[in-house]
Amino acid sequence: MKLISLVRHGQASFGADNYDQLSPKGVAQTQWLGDSFRQSGRQVHALMSGSMARQKDSLKHFLSHYYVTREGIELTEITHHVQNALKNQANPSVTMPLLLGEDSSFNEFNHEQILYKAGLPFADKASFMAYLSSQTHPEISFTDIFTQAMSRWQSGQYDSDYDESWQHFLQRTWNGFERLIAQTGEHEHAMVFTSGGVIASIMQQVMKLSDVQAFDLNWHIANASVHQFRVSDQGVFLQTFNEFSYLYQQGEQMVTWR
Repeated sequence: MKLISLVRHGQASFGADNYDQLSPKGVAQTQWLGDSFRQSGRQVHALMSGSMARQKDSLKHFLSHYYVTREGIELTEITHHVQNALKNQANPSVTMPLLLGEDSSFNEFNHEQILYKAGLPFADKASFMAYLSSQTHPEISFTDIFTQAMSRWQSGQYDSDYDESWQHFLQRTWNGFERLIAQTGEHEHAMVFTSGGVIASIMQQVMKLSDVQAFDLNWHIANASVHQFRVSDQGVFLQTFNEFSYLYQQGEQMVTWR
C-alpha cells in the first residue's frame, strides 16, 4: 500500500499584479501545516510540487516547519548525504523527506485565459477587475462569471481558443499522479503541493465524477488543505478529503478558499 497526499497551495494573491505568489496568510497556512505534521509525528517520505511559484513556496514553508534542524534552517535544497547527517531537533521521530523536485503536470490551468476568452464584458485583467468593482456583490459575480467561463472551456467546442483543452488538462494531471505513484515506495507516503483545479481533476477521475461535479468540488477546496489517496493492487481510493481543521487552531479567519 502507498499513500499519496495532494495539498493545495496556501492563499495566493488574488487581485494583485502577480497572483502567483503566496499572501502573508498563505505563508502562515503552509507553515502551520508543517507544524501540524511534525507535532503529530506524521511521516512524509517524499515531497514534490508543481512548478508554479505559489506551489513551490508552499512546499518550502511546509518543510521549514515540518523538518526543524538545530540551526533552524529552511531545507529547500539538500543532498542525500547531508540529509542523513542532520537530525530533526523538534521531533526526532520525523525524518527528512526525499525531495523529488518539480513536475509541471501538477500546475494549475490558466484561469485568466479561460476568463478572458469566454466572450464576457472584459478582455484583460484591468477590465475584469473594473467590472468586478462595479458589481454590488463582487464575490457572487465572480462565481457566476467563472462558472460560465469554465463551462465554455469544458464543453470542448472551443478548444482552439485555448492553449490547453479541458481534456488535455485532465490527462496531464492524471499522468503526473500516476508518475508520482510509480516513484513512491511500498508503505511510503508522498506529498505534492499543487492547486485546487488539479486536485479536483484527479478527484474526478478517481471518483468518476462528471465535469460539472468536478468543477463544483473545486469551489470547496480550502487553501493548504490535504487530500489523501490510498493506492493498492486493487486501485486508487480516496482516504481523506479537504483536511484543514488544523487551521481553526489559529482562528477561523485563517481558513480561506481563494
